[in-house]
Amino acid sequence: MAEFNLLAKKPLAIMMVCCIGFINATQMVYMIFSPVTKQIGSGFPLYFTLAAVFSLVSIYGLWMLKKWASWLYVGVLVLNQLMLVNMGLWEITAMLIPLFIVIVLFSNQDKMT
Repeated sequence: MAEFNLLAKKPLAIMMVCCIGFINATQMVYMIFSPVTKQIGSGFPLYFTLAAVFSLVSIYGLWMLKKWASWLYVGVLVLNQLMLVNMGLWEITAMLIPLFIVIVLFSNQDKMT
């Protein structure tokens, strides 16, 4: 019963962002082992490993409704976008969902501690 009360207090939008973020983090794990990533350079698998870890930390913080997690998410987002540009893989569509997530996060800042 207490678990139900915790979920009832958590905004649905934040729960959805966490689910989307978890899916995104699993896709970053794919990038770690991707042949394309290994061809571009040896430092990229390490980068994607760190990005996946920081993304998971951010998702955990968002699930716990922590404001710092929003800023961590934005930081990882910016670095990932720069990395995609550097790899020659950036497209405007790579920014649409993350931009929507940032809007949701910062519109729910009043519910976070």
